Amino acid sequence: MKTMIKMLTVVLGVSVGFGAFAKATDTNKDGSFSREEMLAATYDKAEKTFKKADANGDGRVTMDEIAGKKLTVAKAADMNKDGVITWDEYKAHVTKNVDKRLVKLDANHDGALSKEERSRKKKSM
Repeated sequence: MKTMIKMLTVVLGVSVGFGAFAKATDTNKDGSFSREEMLAATYDKAEKTFKKADANGDGRVTMDEIAGKKLTVAKAADMNKDGVITWDEYKAHVTKNVDKRLVKLDANHDGALSKEERSRKKKSM
């Protein structure tokens, strides 16, 4: 799970404590993180970060807007490599990263991360 939090910090430019992330993510309180719950929690943080990075408010983040700032928007999010990251590109990038983490951590392939799956990953780091 630390890897996921590190990924969120790098990709989204936010620092999220595990407890806060877990509480905000498990919206149905069943102890597992479904893909939908993980995406919703991640999109919420990503949207705030994206808007903060979009200095001129035009709905696009240029490399100039994020240069030299504490905010880090992954260059990999610029899918078409035009030097501009749109919200759709950023959201697709975030979705791809959440899906990669889910595939990696979901030992029983049920499409959700149980507390045990999250704990096992934390212990192995």
